[in-house]
Amino acid sequence: MNTTQTNQASAPQLVHLPRAERRRARLEDFEMIERTRAALDLLDSKWSVAVIILLASGMRRHARLVDNIPGLSKKVLTSTLRKLEQHGIVARHVYPEIPVRVEYTLTPLGWQLTEPLMALYEWALAHENELAGAPPDTPIHQASHTRPTLTLAPAPAA
Repeated sequence: MNTTQTNQASAPQLVHLPRAERRRARLEDFEMIERTRAALDLLDSKWSVAVIILLASGMRRHARLVDNIPGLSKKVLTSTLRKLEQHGIVARHVYPEIPVRVEYTLTPLGWQLTEPLMALYEWALAHENELAGAPPDTPIHQASHTRPTLTLAPAPAA
């Protein structure tokens, strides 16, 4: 046997495998990304989710919202409410009384937004350990299984 043949037989052979087709994202994927980002921008403010949840639970007055969200100033609450009002999430009602009474409520669009927020809350609760970086079978909080469920006030009839 020839040494050239022996070297060729023992040398690794390059195998040319077909190159995987490069998939490009579809236009629908980009649309979904952009629309989801636009929706999440509504919740971009640190306080938007808290305000929406408290309005859904029945709070309507500016002072009650400030009292129930620790660290939230009146100025920032006013700004957050205005932003949510501009986007059609919150409605502002001024009553012609002395002193003037102002109440805030969720619009039908705002009520629809509570559904994905509740789903996100339930998901976060179910995956609390994983999100905190703990092994799945290690409870972070012993009381996590006895937490009361968050209930929302009924949506007003349209």
